[in-house]
Amino acid sequence: MPEPLVSVVIPAFDAEKFVGEAIESSLAQTYPQVETIVVDDGSGDRTAAVASEIEGITLIRQQNRGVAAARNAGVAAGTGEFVAFLDADDAMLPRRLEVQVGHLLANPEIGYVLAMQEVFVEDGAPLPFWARGEAPTIYPMSMVMSRRLFDEIGGFDEELRGGNDDADLLMRLSEAEVPFARLPDVLVRRRIHATNVTQDEVRAKTAVFELFKRRIDRHRAGGA
Repeated sequence: MPEPLVSVVIPAFDAEKFVGEAIESSLAQTYPQVETIVVDDGSGDRTAAVASEIEGITLIRQQNRGVAAARNAGVAAGTGEFVAFLDADDAMLPRRLEVQVGHLLANPEIGYVLAMQEVFVEDGAPLPFWARGEAPTIYPMSMVMSRRLFDEIGGFDEELRGGNDDADLLMRLSEAEVPFARLPDVLVRRRIHATNVTQDEVRAKTAVFELFKRRIDRHRAGGA
């Protein structure tokens, strides 16, 4: 049987410097059935122009609504049985989808799969607060899951515009006790640069507070 189609969703905002590399890393996957969907979230630079020059992708342009809304829009536009996510300033290693989708197909009881990341720093970029110690090796955006599960869990929370919508999705999957796997393979390269959202320490820590507040609210509502 042919391999199922995977929709790779790349949200992009003012990412003209990096989005081309992210797209090319999707197009270079060893897995044969991939559609690449780039969602330009109201960029003020040449993000959309750079993306449109690359053949073999779907480009969606929308007014700025935040990364969660951009990811949801990309999934909605896709036709894949599986969905994978990539930030516009990061890159996938060539075997990412081959390894992760292969694991899901071989283990149908698993709802989603995560992988390890390699963190690399652009010249002159300060380390964000979360990377000043030992950087986390499991990156939420290494996630690959079925489109069915994504729809069942409700997608990304578009009210979380300050960040951590990816961690929120993982938290909700955990609360729903969806079985998953963490693979030891390094499959995503995560770039640290001067304009990362997580460089804004106050904003990032506020987003973490909101993330856990929502979890508490869900538990209270469930126990009411």
